[in-house]
Amino acid sequence: MIFNHILVPYDGSNPSSKALDKAIHIAKSDPATQLTVAHVINLQPVVLADISFPQPDSYQEYVKEQGNAVIERVKQITGDLPHANVVVLAGSPAEAIVDYVDNSDCDLIIMGSRGLSSLKEFMVGSVSHNVILHSRIPVMIMK
Repeated sequence: MIFNHILVPYDGSNPSSKALDKAIHIAKSDPATQLTVAHVINLQPVVLADISFPQPDSYQEYVKEQGNAVIERVKQITGDLPHANVVVLAGSPAEAIVDYVDNSDCDLIIMGSRGLSSLKEFMVGSVSHNVILHSRIPVMIMK
């Protein structure tokens, strides 16, 4: 067994789908490998200069609905794996992922090179970059 517990941050984007596919491939090679798929819900306020704006209630409901759809999709994809589970994390995506790893027994993170951020042109790869910088375990990035 090369890895005991793999974490895959998943937002439904193409790179995160490739990361999940890779993790499933690795997990299937050893049925004892645990796979955790994490979906991060980011409802943090928007900060512009020194002013903070809370997310509108309608946006929060939209994010929760989208999150539930992602979770159901992941459960369908990983349904035949004996040690697969889905967790929902809240907060800044990179921080939530690193915090989860710090408090779990994960020994590998497989994630996409970029996600579904509404600012993806401006912040390309910022989550994966921050996870690489702050993770205490290996991180595999899928393009």
